[in-house]
Amino acid sequence: MAASPASHLVLARKWRPERFEELVGQEHVTRTLMAALRSGRIAHAFLFTGIRGVGKTTAARILARCLNCELGPTPEPCGKCAACVEIRGSGALDTVEIDGATYRKIDDARAIIENLSYRPARDRFKIYIIDEAHQLTDQAFNALLKTLEEPPLHVKFILATTEPQKMPETILSRLQRYDFRRIPFATILARLRQLAEREQMAVDDAALTLIAREAGGSMRDAERMLETAIAALDGNVTEAEVAAILGVASRSRVIQVAEAILDKDAAKALLAVRELHQGGANLEALGRDILEVLRNIATARLPGSDGPQSPLADLPDQEAAALRQLATKAGLRDLMRLFHLMAEAQEQLMRSPFADLILEMTVVRMASLAPVMDADELLKAIAAGGGSGGSTPSGGSPTKPLRKGLADAGSPPPTSTTTATSDSTEKTASAPATGPLRAAFETVSAGLPKTTTRIPLRGELKVDRASPEPALSEPSNVVPDLPDLREFIRSRRAALAGFMEQGAVLRLDDASLTVTPRNDIYVRYLSDNRAVIADLASELYGRRIKVEIGPTDAAATLQPQPAAAASTATSRGDSPAALTKLSESVDQVTVATANQGNQIGRTAAETREALYADPVVRRIFNEFEARLVEVRADPSRTSADAKK
Repeated sequence: MAASPASHLVLARKWRPERFEELVGQEHVTRTLMAALRSGRIAHAFLFTGIRGVGKTTAARILARCLNCELGPTPEPCGKCAACVEIRGSGALDTVEIDGATYRKIDDARAIIENLSYRPARDRFKIYIIDEAHQLTDQAFNALLKTLEEPPLHVKFILATTEPQKMPETILSRLQRYDFRRIPFATILARLRQLAEREQMAVDDAALTLIAREAGGSMRDAERMLETAIAALDGNVTEAEVAAILGVASRSRVIQVAEAILDKDAAKALLAVRELHQGGANLEALGRDILEVLRNIATARLPGSDGPQSPLADLPDQEAAALRQLATKAGLRDLMRLFHLMAEAQEQLMRSPFADLILEMTVVRMASLAPVMDADELLKAIAAGGGSGGSTPSGGSPTKPLRKGLADAGSPPPTSTTTATSDSTEKTASAPATGPLRAAFETVSAGLPKTTTRIPLRGELKVDRASPEPALSEPSNVVPDLPDLREFIRSRRAALAGFMEQGAVLRLDDASLTVTPRNDIYVRYLSDNRAVIADLASELYGRRIKVEIGPTDAAATLQPQPAAAASTATSRGDSPAALTKLSESVDQVTVATANQGNQIGRTAAETREALYADPVVRRIFNEFEARLVEVRADPSRTSADAKK
């Protein structure tokens, strides 16, 4: 039977908690107050703080009943005596509730002070409950200072506020403070289920979940939204109907938007957003929901996402399973990029008059983003065969890993050159430059077995050989590159090591260390730190090392070593035909290098331009938005280079 309009009470008032045990979500406060009531150590003034609808005023009324109950002071009021009944109905003579927003002036504070001298008419204490206490004026607070510090023994003050930072510190220091927390999602959901059963209303669990999520930790807001849904629908309450009434998007529709974004279906994502907007969904709330879904998807990719503290723990099992399935469609880096874009758009939504256009174009942009390829994955793809010219296993292609990596990053696969050697084995070499130098390099690479090229960075172009052999033209006591010294300097002087890695070539000849700048811009810095380099080198090698700054030679790293290649081929015992072919190739390299040197010049800037002209290198740096990626050799590679 429906209640008459005159006797109807909203859920928040009808089912207001009457004992501390019924006050959900604030166990840390109720436990402390009940312990104080049992021990008799009851303060004279309390301050309850927290967001709206978390139980501050309700707790104040329960505390007043505990203090003035006929069985009290007790943590469990009887609820039947005159004091308990009157306080619950806000009609007790000795329990005064004051609205701080209405009675906020100094005259109102003086009226309170004048009434303090009178004893309670019936009850044990005269209790003043001041709601929204931060609304009192500074003059009213000043008038209450002495009273709050030393009130009469029969007086208790309970102040409640949502903004304690607006209250004077002198007032806060005289009150015993209790901070009320946001009520957890699971607690609100359980309370709503209980209220729906008490009202004998059929409400879908998905609808209750939506209401609990939209409440934002406020129990009163959740009860108000449930009251609105029950009054409007008067029957089976579903999620879609509740979403339409509240002006929000259902969680299933938000997940559909996120799925369209991750599937790179911009048209579907745009259509979903437009339908939600036309259906009356609040765009700011929709943007917040998309942010939350992206957060949950990213959380699903993390280890331990099934733990009790995970955001997924509070979600229904069906929704959590859908989010985990979506998490398999994108990497964590892509999800972070999407979240960052949506967070920026959310700030614009809150202040722009064109919120619908901003949100629509944001989801289109998010759905059109190319996936990010991790630098480590790219380098592994290059090392696996995309940037190498080593021998290929039977039936395989060395360019497949790089092709796959670049295809994933949205770039076309690199072009490689295949040349047949004398033993009919195909070897692929990735060309490091363009023009005649590329052709000459490919010819030499075809004649040298087990040759691998490393894509050069930071203005360095170098060919590393898998089977290094010392060049005959190098004296035995000269050690080039010195990776151990570079690593030692990096452990002591990281800035100096980074500068030397970009701008210096090292050569050690017994007790003399030659530091050759790659460009004139490095000369002054290296000269100023010559003593530091000498001290670090002497400490590493255990003998006094003299440091000399060599002449600037930016093109030295581009020059090949014909003599070393020829001597190596001779030492391997290659056939005369192969030696003749190698000799001709070396001559071509020499001529190409000379011609290329006229074009490249001897400056580091022009060297980098020639390097970036290579299609493979250009595609890589374009994909990473022209940002250099620093590649450090692994310890095994460093030790191998040191032995050279």
